[in-house]
Amino acid sequence: MPKHIINFAHANGFPAGSYQTFFSYLPENMQVIALDKYGHNKQKPINHNWQAQVEELISYVESKQVDDKKVICLGHSFGGVISFIACCQRPDLFNGLIMLDPPALSGAGALAARLVKKTRWIDKFSPAGRAENRRAQWPLGSDIGALFSGRKLFKDFDSRCLTDYITHGICERNNQLELTFDAQVEANIFRNIPSNLSSYKNKLTIPATLVYGSTTDVFPHHIFSRFIKLNKHIKLQTTPGGHMFPLESPERTAKLIAGIINSFPKE
Repeated sequence: MPKHIINFAHANGFPAGSYQTFFSYLPENMQVIALDKYGHNKQKPINHNWQAQVEELISYVESKQVDDKKVICLGHSFGGVISFIACCQRPDLFNGLIMLDPPALSGAGALAARLVKKTRWIDKFSPAGRAENRRAQWPLGSDIGALFSGRKLFKDFDSRCLTDYITHGICERNNQLELTFDAQVEANIFRNIPSNLSSYKNKLTIPATLVYGSTTDVFPHHIFSRFIKLNKHIKLQTTPGGHMFPLESPERTAKLIAGIINSFPKE
């Protein structure tokens, strides 16, 4: 049995399979389990503050748990936030938390999100509008790699990670190529960004680290230092790269994650 079980939660719009190259660089004593797509279970429709997706994560971990062995939660962006909430709500399941560039709003940012979520302006405040209207189908035979590699979001991707995303994020369906991650689901996830994280102040009881990219531009960097003040157990680190740094530098990110996990107190 591996020494560490890592439950990985993906960024919005990126199925867990997109991270295969990143996973491959983790040490052999670290086993990854991952729900492939959050938000697609009709029994758990996306709701306020992503609570249904937190429940998806908890249910998935419970279904994979062996001999009550606790799991380390690792989440990227959206996945980092639902991992944090899950660890606060069910500390009995987890023994560590790592959040990668999470949209962790608190203070004035959370207040703004709470107000904007009640209006159509949420589609401007967040990427929801772009996600809902993004192209989701292409003719068979299209060179998806060439199409995506020129986009801002993908331009710094490791080529293997872009291939992983295309393999797991695009499928042949209805006699065309389509996104496997439903664009409406992606938009609804953005529209329900949690504005209640301050309610979890001092609720985290396990060791945790938040890592953000040095050039991330999804939110101002000060949101991270503000968020960690909510809980003394969260350490803050930075690493080269942007918001998608796990898929830009998979080997470096895996080494960073392994080092953080090995620094966690032994049970």
